[in-house]
Amino acid sequence: MKVLVVGNHRSGKSASKLLKSLNFKVKVLSDDRTLTTAQIDRLLNGLSFIVISPAVPPTSKLIIKAKQLGIKVISELELGYINLKGKVIGITGTNGKTTTTKLVGHLLKNNNTFVGGNIGTPITSFCKNTNSKSITVCEVSSFMLTAINKFKPHIAVLLNITPDHINYHGNMKEYILAKTNIFKNQTKNDFAVINADDKLASSVKINKAKVYYFSTKKRVNGCFAKGGNIYFRDTTKAIAGFARSKKIANTSDIKLIGEHNLSNALCAITCAILSKVDVPTIIERLKTFKPIQHRLEFVTDVSGVSFINDSKATNTLSTICAIKSMQVPTTLILGGSDKGLSFDDIFTTKSLVTNYVFMGETKNKLIQTAI
Repeated sequence: MKVLVVGNHRSGKSASKLLKSLNFKVKVLSDDRTLTTAQIDRLLNGLSFIVISPAVPPTSKLIIKAKQLGIKVISELELGYINLKGKVIGITGTNGKTTTTKLVGHLLKNNNTFVGGNIGTPITSFCKNTNSKSITVCEVSSFMLTAINKFKPHIAVLLNITPDHINYHGNMKEYILAKTNIFKNQTKNDFAVINADDKLASSVKINKAKVYYFSTKKRVNGCFAKGGNIYFRDTTKAIAGFARSKKIANTSDIKLIGEHNLSNALCAITCAILSKVDVPTIIERLKTFKPIQHRLEFVTDVSGVSFINDSKATNTLSTICAIKSMQVPTTLILGGSDKGLSFDDIFTTKSLVTNYVFMGETKNKLIQTAI
């Protein structure tokens, strides 16, 4: 069987290696943007299916033509999943995916726990090492979710939904549809874990899975924070021992900065409890989890000035979460590529930012917004 892999970076290379080990005849295409119609026709001739890397957009002429011809197009995520054994915890959202994924992996940590996906380790690179008792904790991007068919997390997480990647999806509606694809194959035996404090996320309708929430502001069916403590309750009584609110830990046990990271931790605790990790283990591992690189990461102190690296904040909301976490006067360095988002909220949010430095592709747009 002949398969085309589009994209030859980390996920594409991993997908190609897996397919070859499964005795597929593999053709790899690094870039599909300059193909002529004749070249597209030749590439599609005799193909069984196509595996796309996350960067390949739905507007690709190659992908559109393949679908018109009835050729199946799947993501590297889907390919990894269908060759995976055991259960999957899938984590998506506009912000907080990597921190939450790493923290869930840390809370579940054992020899049969795998952590991968959009976090930098393709599922196709380790799926053949899993077994029926494995748990794979997977960071899932909206790009990945546009091309799934069978992907079904036992626990599917939606952290939040705010405008992002509109340049890829075309509009907000398509972006939301991609995110909520994470729930579409779940059954009544699966769990959906959703942020009750996020307006768009909490409004998503879940048809089959058992729904649990997490909140930093109110008591919910799931995990919530109140008075410096973290509680879990299960009004459905599906999880033994939590029919009434039960204290899990202190908020001070979490070694991460900001309310958004408290929210991420509540989500991770929910996933751990649903995965039957005992409370003492959860507390012990919360205390030993360290901040993720490039996410409100302390770099150094120079003459009493602390330098914080938050370069993974690639959209407006994640930047706002970071500046709201600052507790002393702050200089904010901003820049990067333009995703078609408004920057207004960055400059109207109450914070301790006293100076701005603008750089990169969006420098002029940021200056115009700031003034």
